[in-house]
This record gives sequence, C-alpha cells and structure tokens, in this order.
Amino acid sequence: MAIEYFHISEGDHDMLDQIMELEQEVYSARGAGLNYFEAHAFVRYGRVYAAVEYDEVLGCAYFLRDFNNPSKCFLYEVIIKPSESGKHIGESLLLSAFADLKESNLRMAEVCVHPSNYKALKIYREALGFNVINAQDEASYDDVDFLILRKTL
Repeated sequence: MAIEYFHISEGDHDMLDQIMELEQEVYSARGAGLNYFEAHAFVRYGRVYAAVEYDEVLGCAYFLRDFNNPSKCFLYEVIIKPSESGKHIGESLLLSAFADLKESNLRMAEVCVHPSNYKALKIYREALGFNVINAQDEASYDDVDFLILRKTL
C-alpha cells in the first residue's frame, strides 16, 4: 500500500493520538514537542497534514494561516518518525500539503529556519522551491537569528 497524505480533522482522534505518540518519540529526549492541547488547537484552528501508511502516522506537518495576509500560511513544524528518516516522506507530505493549501486559496507559505540547520535549508530551497527573504546572500545568514523562507504555492 502506498503512503497517503491528507489533513486531519477534529474527529480523527486516533490520528491525533498517534501524532502525540510521534511527538513523544521525536522530542522525548529534549522535553519539547507539542502537547495534546496544542496539537488539537492546530487541528481545529490551523491545518495538520499527515503521512499515513496502513493506518499508521509516519509524519505530520502543522500550518497556521496568517491573519495579516489571509493568502499566506506559516509552516510551524514537520516531524517524521525516526525509523522513516531519509525516505523523503517529509518532502512528499509538504508537496501534498502545498497542493491542498493552494486549493484552499492560499498563495504562499513561509517557514523559519535557524541558519545552522543546513539540512533543512537544503531541502526547503532545493527540493521544495523556497527562497530566503530576510538575508541578501549566504554570507549574511550569520547576521540573523533565523531565516525566513517563502514559497509561492
């Protein structure tokens, strides 16, 4: 069976439970990650996309809409099951999410990345077509606390 990509709804309690397990698996060592209340808020007031295979959540991505610009959204986080790392599930999940967001009349997506997160920067820029909007060139990356990347949907 192929991996399916879709946004989850408030009634998808099993998916939300699995996302909480994924949050724990990914972030337990650092004591970070979203709690149930926060994840539920993203499902209810934002959009949460999941990569699912055989009813198992392999990864998810959290989006919020920009109230100052309703045609823009913010990618808050992408998490992938550690056992699935390196299989490009996150990239496929985001591409599917972008297509759905575009159908929902969103026209651009932004994400913030720390300048030292070279792996994420490479994926966002090369594989997903994001552009850095708050730095002139790579030499100026050290001058900012985080990079803002933007993609037209």
